[in-house]
Amino acid sequence: MKQDSQNKREEEALKSWDGTRREFIKKPLALAAGSIVMPSWLGSLVAKAKADRRGDGLTLAPRYYPLNHFNPEIGLTGKLAVITGASRGNGRAIGEALTALGVDVIGTSRDPSSVPNPPAYPLLSLDITDPGSVFAFVAALQAHPLFQQHGRVDILVNNAGRFVLGQIVPLPPTDFSFYLAQRDLGIRTLYSGHVMVTNVMLPLMPQQGYARIIFTVSIASYVTGGTFPFESFFDTYTSGKFALRVYANNLDAVLRAGGSNIRISTLNPYAMNTALAQHPRPIYTQPVNGSGLSDTDPTFNQAVTALREALANGLPPSMVGEGCSQLLRMTAPEQNVVIASPREPFATQGGNALMKQQLLAENQISAVPFECGG
Repeated sequence: MKQDSQNKREEEALKSWDGTRREFIKKPLALAAGSIVMPSWLGSLVAKAKADRRGDGLTLAPRYYPLNHFNPEIGLTGKLAVITGASRGNGRAIGEALTALGVDVIGTSRDPSSVPNPPAYPLLSLDITDPGSVFAFVAALQAHPLFQQHGRVDILVNNAGRFVLGQIVPLPPTDFSFYLAQRDLGIRTLYSGHVMVTNVMLPLMPQQGYARIIFTVSIASYVTGGTFPFESFFDTYTSGKFALRVYANNLDAVLRAGGSNIRISTLNPYAMNTALAQHPRPIYTQPVNGSGLSDTDPTFNQAVTALREALANGLPPSMVGEGCSQLLRMTAPEQNVVIASPREPFATQGGNALMKQQLLAENQISAVPFECGG
């Protein structure tokens, strides 16, 4: 009965949200033969959109692409990739995956000299929130022997980022200035910094032939409007990630319309086993103590603790590396991809269930789940 009531509320919310375009009834998606079987109205809509974009007559979407069954379409040996935030976590996993495929990699870190166990590829200094640092990075990149050898950047992976944590209500008046300053830093870290880096990198990428841009976004870009526990404590984070995914999709359309061959995709991982939420790495929009917890807000502490536990039990970053390398080897890469695995129940419930339950209409249309490490 409770589930029926929840389904009813979701139906009404979806009808209200999408009523100006079409009326529809929510139906659960079913897995079959490695693909997701869509309701007929949605299947025809997505198939048409994909056929228009790819010209391959695809009739079922979204689809799983099990990595252990993937047949590479494009070789990456000899290409040059730049990966921001590549000293640890997902960025490092991407760098190592591409290096194993014969890609020359240049990574970035806010402070390469402080990385305790640096990767095999070089790291250049870059703080994406600071325009001066961005311009200095471009100069250092162009002077680097690898760039001079290649004369271009074939692959750009915008991966740098931090968690942004804090309640949006209630905000004591004495905390307004602190909140606004920290939120601004968070948005620059999650969104506008990537826009800045992409703008200065585009002239270094070939407009014809092979060229790819990948944005590491997050499943959080799809969890809005009360679809995730403690969502209000991640407001800045979800806002920044949503904006980044929309920017990436819009930029892809703009470049295509202008005749560029650069293709853009977003990776949207669920909980990954990284130290991203461990203090002092996050940006906090409300005051915290030396442990990254609040002395006055127990609910905030519950949210932070739940997040840290989720990441500790999350997927290995290597899955993001595998997913990224798969996207880069596709002739017609998918635009938005969710990284999740059926062998990780927590991640499956958080990532793929969002897709299968159709919590948001946009989820159904724009994101493709990858079954990683199956």
